[in-house]
Amino acid sequence: MEEGKIYYSYNGNLEDEETLEKRAIPKNAVYEVMKMVQAKPLFFEDHMERFMNSIKKSGYAMTLSNEEILTEMILLTRVNLNKNTNIQIVYIPVENTDDYDFIVCFTDSLSATDEQKNQGAGLETVVIERHNPAVKTVGSSYKGQIKTQSKYEDTFEILLVNKEGYITEGSRSNVFFVKNEKVITTPAQNVLLGVTRKYILELCEKNQIEVEYRDISEEEVFEMDGAFLTGTTVDVTPIIKVNNKSFGEIDKKIITLKNQYEELMREYLENFEAN
Repeated sequence: MEEGKIYYSYNGNLEDEETLEKRAIPKNAVYEVMKMVQAKPLFFEDHMERFMNSIKKSGYAMTLSNEEILTEMILLTRVNLNKNTNIQIVYIPVENTDDYDFIVCFTDSLSATDEQKNQGAGLETVVIERHNPAVKTVGSSYKGQIKTQSKYEDTFEILLVNKEGYITEGSRSNVFFVKNEKVITTPAQNVLLGVTRKYILELCEKNQIEVEYRDISEEEVFEMDGAFLTGTTVDVTPIIKVNNKSFGEIDKKIITLKNQYEELMREYLENFEAN
């Protein structure tokens, strides 16, 4: 292998980054992103369950096992000497057949800095509606929207607003609000169910924090006591500003949930074993 090249896996074979750039990935390709920490995929089982469900709901079939996919992911990090990164796995259906191509590659997914996780990040709202939130496909990704549609220089992520004027989720994250001792989030059927979201809801139950599932209008955001994002590569990131209006200090409940989630991550990675 040539030193300095970034390789990816295509149907089990390592290829260079230039070859990947020439491959056209269709919009109906199903994908999943995982955070690798010391060559260990965080919450691997949860991500694989969502990935397999997306494939099944799209009417496709996967023959690779979780173990085979994990082996490809770990191999890629070792070949590239990059143990702390974000990896994307992609299922590409081959038209008019039952076959598929499978890619494992690095991705520049939205990632929060330590400063943003501790001090908060700025967001803004954009009117976009995800048509099938339960399935994660290339066509449903809004990766380019942050730069092309944002109005403010400090915008870290955008909040999707549906045609009724309600905020559903972030372009690549879930969103929670805090008001009067309660945590409020969009009903499950209206969003892509994030892995981090699942653990935050479990932590709310553990801490006896009431969770209310309802839609939040764009105008109502500024009546909240606080808000935060959750996601594979943002973990728990407080929101300090939406559009041109800032929140006050970060709510104590957000800090509690953030700290406990980070402890969950540490425990999972310490106990994770790969063959």
